[in-house]
Amino acid sequence: KDLNAVYKDTFAALKPKYGHWVIFDHCMPFDVTRCYDEVTKHVDPRIWTAERDVEMWKTLEG
Repeated sequence: KDLNAVYKDTFAALKPKYGHWVIFDHCMPFDVTRCYDEVTKHVDPRIWTAERDVEMWKTLEG
């Protein structure tokens, strides 16, 4: 699965239990992206840049 599909599946699975947390919607894109990196091609955390932020949002909202 690509990042977009993984994000949608993860969000749907966790929303019923954790969706009431105020920070849930804000943190999920970053948490899922980091996890996706770790299980695919980036074992070590990557530095978060403005370019990476734009890339993530395009992927998740595209």
